Amino acid sequence: MTSGIAQIRREQVVDAAVAIIAEQGIQNLSLSEIEKRVEMSRGQLTYYFHTKEDILLAVFDRLIRLMCQRHVEPDNHPFARMRWLDVIRHLLGVVTQHPPEEPAFPALQYTFLSQISHREDFRQRLAELYGHWRQRGEEHLERELQEHPPARPVSPRVVATLVQAILHGLAMQTAADPSAIDAGAMIEMTIDMLRTYLWDETPKRDASP
Repeated sequence: MTSGIAQIRREQVVDAAVAIIAEQGIQNLSLSEIEKRVEMSRGQLTYYFHTKEDILLAVFDRLIRLMCQRHVEPDNHPFARMRWLDVIRHLLGVVTQHPPEEPAFPALQYTFLSQISHREDFRQRLAELYGHWRQRGEEHLERELQEHPPARPVSPRVVATLVQAILHGLAMQTAADPSAIDAGAMIEMTIDMLRTYLWDETPKRDASP
C-alpha cells in the first residue's frame, strides 16, 4: 500500500511539472511552484524527488513513454507499409508545419542538451533516445534498400544519422523563427537530395552541344 501511495504521489509531482513547463516555460519550473500545485511541503517533495533535476528526468521519461505509445510501430503501423522516403517526407512535414504534440518536450530536450557537459544522466537519456530513433530509421532504410538497391554503396546508419540531424535542426529553426522556413521547398529539396544520393534518379543531361 505504501509503495502504491508513493507511486501516486510521484506521478502527481510529474503531472505538476509537465503542466508548469507547458503553461509557464521551463524557466519557471521550481520546487516551490510544484509544491503549490500538489500541496506538498518541501520535505514531502524531496522525499519523492531529491532534486529538481530528478524531477526533470522523470518528466523526460514520462513524455518519451507517451510519444512511444502514440507512435509505436507494429507490423500493421502505417509507417511499416510506407516507402522510406514517404516516411521522411511525413516527418519533415511534422517538424516544419505542426506544433509539438508535447509542448514540454522541446524545452526539456534543449535544457538537457545545454547541460550534457555537466550532467552525464542528461546526456545518457538523450543518447538513448536518439539511438532509438536512429535505429528505427536505419532498419526501415535497410529493408527499402533490399527491395530497391541503391546506386552506390550506402551506410544506412550514416544516412539515418544525417536525416535525424536534419529533422532536429529544422525543428530548432522552426521553433526559433518559423518565418525563416519555407516548409514546402525544404521538404522537396531534402527528399530530392536523399533520392538522388541513394538511387540517382536525377534526369541525365544531354552532353551534346
